Amino acid sequence: MGAYILEIHEGMLQTAVPIKYIDVEVAFAGDDGADVYVGGISPTSGELYRHIFHIGAELTGSSRNHIIHDLNVSPDMWQLRVISNKSRPYHLAVRVYCRSACGQTVGVLSEHQMIKLAD
Repeated sequence: MGAYILEIHEGMLQTAVPIKYIDVEVAFAGDDGADVYVGGISPTSGELYRHIFHIGAELTGSSRNHIIHDLNVSPDMWQLRVISNKSRPYHLAVRVYCRSACGQTVGVLSEHQMIKLAD
């Protein structure tokens, strides 16, 4: 199982421009496939987002990547969680594109900046 967590809030990049939206891209490296959960959890509001999908080899009819657009970011901290059902090391690549209120990309984070709970 692959499991990653990243704490999300407007000031997470420590820049003068606050983050207002994120796009999350999850890609799969391998010949089979994986079921993936991407969720946003707030300690005060509970579950904010829930996306469940299958990614895998194009031969099986699945896409190798999945992009979730325009997740809102608030000043309050919440956790972005990415969990898959595969146990092979390094089977997921995760990119978090951080954007300003006007839609400009301010920064890109990868699974290397996320806390890895399992691989």
